[in-house]
Amino acid sequence: MIGVLVFVGIVLTTVGVLYFFDIKFCEDKTQAITALTGGLLVFAGSAMALASSSTSFFYKAQQVQTSACELEAETAHPGNRHSDFDKAIYNHIVGCMTNAGYAWLPEYKGCQDAPVATNSLCYLPSGAFVRTVTRAQLAFE
Repeated sequence: MIGVLVFVGIVLTTVGVLYFFDIKFCEDKTQAITALTGGLLVFAGSAMALASSSTSFFYKAQQVQTSACELEAETAHPGNRHSDFDKAIYNHIVGCMTNAGYAWLPEYKGCQDAPVATNSLCYLPSGAFVRTVTRAQLAFE
């Protein structure tokens, strides 16, 4: 689907640009500008969709980081694996995620079912763009 959108975006952009080189697939300048603008918007949107679906970005990276922090915390506090009364593992995981650029948000809707430090839904990235894309991805989870 994304490939089709990229193709449509390229075709529309090309049709719009060619008008200004006197190769006219459009009837007038308004149609050419509309095709050019629409093509760029479709192309940019599909490129963002493609980038956000990558496993190395956004929510997938958040899940990997949560697992890495959990492993680090359990390795650092092996005596607390079965009963973490002093919350050493919990604090270690939250601190690790904070250092990695994620904010702990137990009130976030994905965290309400299981507000534990190992739940990757309890974190959101600190960066505005990454946070927006992650929220969009989580809306479809």
